[in-house]
Parts: sequence; structure tokens; C-alpha cells
Amino acid sequence: MSDGRTDAEVIARILDGDTEQFGILVDRYGDEFARYATYMVGNRDDAADIIQDSLVRAFRHLRRCHDPARFKGWFFRIVSNQCKTHLKRRRRPMKPLDEVMELPAADDPALDAEAREIDHRVRDALHSLPQDQREAFVLKYIEGLTIPEIAQAISASEAALKMRLMRARRALLAKLDGVAL
Repeated sequence: MSDGRTDAEVIARILDGDTEQFGILVDRYGDEFARYATYMVGNRDDAADIIQDSLVRAFRHLRRCHDPARFKGWFFRIVSNQCKTHLKRRRRPMKPLDEVMELPAADDPALDAEAREIDHRVRDALHSLPQDQREAFVLKYIEGLTIPEIAQAISASEAALKMRLMRARRALLAKLDGVAL
């Protein structure tokens, strides 16, 4: 569905009444932000709901995106805020990230069991981080964004972001001490 047009060009067409063009933005960013939401809230079903709600909000309030060339960052803030709201409202314990990161089965059952144990410990350690540290860590080390990109996306200074990342790495190292990764 994507035809090489910029976000700004697509948004201009949407605002001119061609609402079906919104599908281009969904195709461009839906999977990426679904993966982010899954890491943040802990399971795919909740993440799918968050993405759906975020897309509806983005569509309804598209005129509020004052810089359509930066739609991705604007949409990220909607998704991020939806994740934060979800985490505040959640009444049940967070599920592990089993559906996000799956290790391939090893030929040796003992190695497979060991890999599952390591995977479980890494997931638990990641989810034990404070939300702001987990967000920064996921964006940097899983999504591969640069420090300036993350700082802009989460409206934080680069110095504050670097501090969050340092604290996240230290906490993960402390929790995973002795785990052979």
C-alpha cells in the first residue's frame, strides 16, 4: 500500500478527505509500535489493543499533528502514553514476554531447558526495570534508535536519557549476575 510518498504527503491527502490513505501510515508504523508496546506492557493482546486505540486517536486527532513530516514521533508519543495509562490501570500481574522473544529449540533437551531458563530470567529482569528505564532500554537496544531519536521521541534531554540507560544496564547486570548469556 506504501507508494514512496512522505508522511507529510500522505497526511495532506488524508486531511483533504482521502481517509483510506491512513492505511499507508498503519503499514509503515503498525508492526514497529506493536513490538514496542508488547515490550512495554508484557503481552501481545494488550499491545494489540493499545495499538488499535492509538491508531484511532491518531486518526481522530490528525489535525493536531502540527509537523506531519514528524508523524512517527507524534504517533510514538500517543502509543507511549497509551502504554503508560495501561500500566497504571492494570489490575492483574504482568505476563512474561514469552510471545515477544522466542528462542529456537535446541537439539539437546538439556541445552533447550537451560536456554529457556536464561530467557525467563532475562525477561523478568527487563520487566523489573522502572517503566522509564525499560522504555529507554527497549528503544535503544531492541528497536535500535539513536540517543537523539529517543530523546526527541520521549521528550527527554540526552543527558537524562543516558542516565536512564546507564541505570537500566546496571540494574540488568545486577539482576543477571552469573547468567551466561
